[in-house]
This record gives sequence, structure tokens and C-alpha cells, in this order.
Amino acid sequence: MFGRDKGGKNDGVAVATPPPAAMAYPPQESAPAAGPASTESVFGPTLVFKGEINFQDAIRIEGMIEGRITGEGRVTVAQRGKVMGDIMAAQIVIEGSVQGNITAADQLVIAGTAQVAGDLKATRLTVAEGAKLMGRLEIDAESMTMPAPSAPAAKSVGKAPAKAEGDALEKVF
Repeated sequence: MFGRDKGGKNDGVAVATPPPAAMAYPPQESAPAAGPASTESVFGPTLVFKGEINFQDAIRIEGMIEGRITGEGRVTVAQRGKVMGDIMAAQIVIEGSVQGNITAADQLVIAGTAQVAGDLKATRLTVAEGAKLMGRLEIDAESMTMPAPSAPAAKSVGKAPAKAEGDALEKVF
């Protein structure tokens, strides 16, 4: 049936076999032991999209997006990906270029290949060497701890002068 005779020969019809499971595309990340597996939507390299994107799990942008991206999960702008618009999500990874404000409720990672023009706001921030950034940065003020200012030293004869305010800041940074 379908190009095979009763002898089991193939009459010139190519029969494709499925690829082995190890070569399945796209590569799947292993799911956590507990809870449902998350899915990642991929905007491919030839895609050009204009509009607003809302998502829940994760998206990976390899093409060009013009518009706002908002979600509860992870946004990854791949090395060749381009976004012209604001991005708001829990976790954001920038490897490509973004022109717009970026707000990460949890973590923002900017790779060495990234080019970002816009204001950044995050609770945790990682910037790799080589990244190109232009804009303002705001880190969650509640998570910051600063040393308490020291009381000014009393002036008396024979004691060393009190350190200048700039010296105290050098210890912090």
C-alpha cells in the first residue's frame, strides 16, 4: 500500500523517518520537579511585529518587535532581536537591542552584546562587560542597605582632624 508492493520493496517513494528525540526542536528546558512546566513562545528571526504583547510564561524575541511587551514571566531579547518599546516583566534578559524603558519586577540581566537606550528599573541587576547602555537606572530602594552616618568627631587639641564626608563614601563604594 502507498508505493510498496507485497514484497516490501519501496517503489521509488522516499519514506522519511522522524528525527531522534535528542534532536527535537526547539530545545526544551527541563521543568521543575514540582508544578507545571512553563512554555516559551519564540518570535523568530524573520518576524516583524507591531503592537502590544501580553504573556504569562516566557517569550524569546529573535526578530523585531515594535510596541509594548508586558508579562508575568521571562522576556529574552536574543542577540539578533530588536525591540522598540517598553518591556515590563518579572525577569528580563537582554542580549540584543532595546530602545525603550525596561522594568523588571525581579531580575534584569544585560549581556555583553546588548545595546539599550532607555531607563532601567529592577530589583536585581546584572550588566556584563561590553554592554552599551544609555539612560537612567533605578534599583529597588527597599532592598538597599546603607551604613548609618557616623557622628562628627569632637574637636579638641591634639586629636587628628575628622575625616571628610567623601572619605566615608569611599568605604561604601
